[in-house]
Amino acid sequence: MDDSILNLLSQPLWVFLTALARISPVLMLTPPMTSASVPMRVRAVLAIAIALMLTPLVWSRATPIPSDLIHLLIGMAGEMLLGFLLGSIILMTVVSLQLAGQSIGHLAGFEMATAMDPSSNEDMPVVSNMLGLLATAILLLIGGHREIMECAIDSFTRYPAGGVYFETHWLDELEGVLTHTFVVGIRAAAPLAIALLLSNVVTSLLARTLPQLNVLSVGFNINIGTMMVVLFVSTGSVAWVFQGELVSWFDACHRIIAPDG
Repeated sequence: MDDSILNLLSQPLWVFLTALARISPVLMLTPPMTSASVPMRVRAVLAIAIALMLTPLVWSRATPIPSDLIHLLIGMAGEMLLGFLLGSIILMTVVSLQLAGQSIGHLAGFEMATAMDPSSNEDMPVVSNMLGLLATAILLLIGGHREIMECAIDSFTRYPAGGVYFETHWLDELEGVLTHTFVVGIRAAAPLAIALLLSNVVTSLLARTLPQLNVLSVGFNINIGTMMVVLFVSTGSVAWVFQGELVSWFDACHRIIAPDG
């Protein structure tokens, strides 16, 4: 009798814990939940609430609770691995524009101008911080947070609660996402990089023509002015490129959890 009651209580707890282990990393890595301004208690309560709502929905296809501790830990590790994979993919969307901002700041000699990044609570170049906030705003405006949560919930169709197993195509998708992240970052930084390159050419010509000028101070001011003007003009195109490329990140998430065949 006691064993029956224990089994009756253990299976719901197992389903809840597996759902929590899969949803929590996705939730924690999805902007703006990565912001240090969002208290950890709020994130924890939200993750627990979502897991509680998912438990009755995934109950029918959930795997039985393992009979030993090793298999139980392996099952939980698989759930967390899948959650971190899906969450990392959506986090790469913001990282792509932050990489563009760091490249721009380096080319303009603007590394010393830093500001507190709300997502990591660390100092980052101002341009990188601004483009990261732009990426977060676009992601929220087009419903990217809903898209990634929908993908995480749909993953229970391919991988039942407690039944996650590693597949080699995860590495292929992760490699594609990383490559795409760097490509989008380069494309976003390209207009400013070209403008700053031309600015350096102009500064070099001034140094050759008017050697009495203080080239360092003049060149720095020209670079900063060029960066501010081109950044103001090209922000719309950067947002347009970023919004168009978001589909590739979302498609990678859906391919990971797509059924066989």
